[in-house]
Amino acid sequence: MVWFAASYAGAVVGFLCVNAAAGRWLGPADFGFFVAALAAAGLLSQIGLVGSHRSGLREVARLRDAEDPEAMAVLRNGVRAVCWTSLPLVGVLGAAGAWFLGDDLGTASRIALVVALLLLVLLGGQQQLWANYVRGLGHVRFAGLLEGRSGGALVAFLQAVCVLAAWWLVPNWGLPGALAAVAAGFVVPVVVARAVVRRRWRGLDGPEPRLWRDLGITIRRDWRFLSAQVATYLNLSTEIWIAGLLLSSTEDSMFSAGQRLALLLVLPLTAMQVVFAPVVARAGAAPGDLASLERLLRTGASVATAVSLVLAMPMVVAPERVLELVYGPGFGDAVPVLLLVSVAGIGNVATGMAGTTLSMLGREEIAAQVQWAGAILRVVLGVPAALTFGLLGLTLSALITSAFVFSVMWWGTRRAVGISTQATFRPQLSLLRRTLG
Repeated sequence: MVWFAASYAGAVVGFLCVNAAAGRWLGPADFGFFVAALAAAGLLSQIGLVGSHRSGLREVARLRDAEDPEAMAVLRNGVRAVCWTSLPLVGVLGAAGAWFLGDDLGTASRIALVVALLLLVLLGGQQQLWANYVRGLGHVRFAGLLEGRSGGALVAFLQAVCVLAAWWLVPNWGLPGALAAVAAGFVVPVVVARAVVRRRWRGLDGPEPRLWRDLGITIRRDWRFLSAQVATYLNLSTEIWIAGLLLSSTEDSMFSAGQRLALLLVLPLTAMQVVFAPVVARAGAAPGDLASLERLLRTGASVATAVSLVLAMPMVVAPERVLELVYGPGFGDAVPVLLLVSVAGIGNVATGMAGTTLSMLGREEIAAQVQWAGAILRVVLGVPAALTFGLLGLTLSALITSAFVFSVMWWGTRRAVGISTQATFRPQLSLLRRTLG
């Protein structure tokens, strides 16, 4: 828990530094596009991975204590196929989209934007892939530095250094330079994590790799994970894209700034999820006392909620001052967004790790259904709200939809597997000490 807390704190600081530097560098005019581009790259990475990273975590967590080299070799071949086919293909398609969206830029800036987005998709996808496999193989301390919505402490720190260096050395590069700097922060963690996993895979006996066959096996096995992950990303990012399409560039930046800062409140739960996922997966492989698993999950939710409430205090007491400290002057209109999205974030954390529990216990189709319902509702409510009431309408729509998603996800978990995941006033912290991550 000490290591986990330290790595999480590092991830939060790095996440803040990246956004603070980008906000000051790009200003209200371009910061919204920066956030939207990062969200798009994250979504494309999920599509390119076709769910292999999440199934890899579940299967490796189950296999690492068993002697089944053939099953491990099948996973290895699937990873190879994804890295050589679907992930690069989706990256190229995303880069083509960036070329058309950047038609108001000069030729050099447009090319730089395309390259930056391609690198973000490829490297961001690799980072998620290897981070999940590193944890599944039991390298808990190293995995703790790589995981989380912000990429973990190591990634966030390197990204912050790269963005600050680019701002200082080549400030005229603007938006393409900021995106390229974020992509550069992935390089070292990806190379090291890949080497760790490949060392464990060296010499495995099993079927010989065949690219398209292995890709087909991976898609057939993991498409439910893909569906759930894509829907989850859509729930995080749909309003950002709606703001970019329907609101002014300044309002887009206000929404992005408030939503991005409020995302900090969900990071404790995100971090808990990646730590707890292999625990839940092993419980699914060897069914035992569900009551014990429920106590562990509710304790984790309680810890995450406590951390979120501590993080929320300055945002509630002095939101305008917090926005100015992070992004610089000019972001005061993001205060309503920050406050309302923060309420949704804390509610999400308090309901606990329902989606992870469903996925790791083989009920990922339920998580996908709930997330897709939420993604559709965000469009159905968000578009008319933005057109009619502008920034505030879009923010209220985001709050209502988020409450729907995390409430139904909790209820679905309770109904499908008989486990409640919400925070409790009586957490058993000793369980966290005794449980292998």
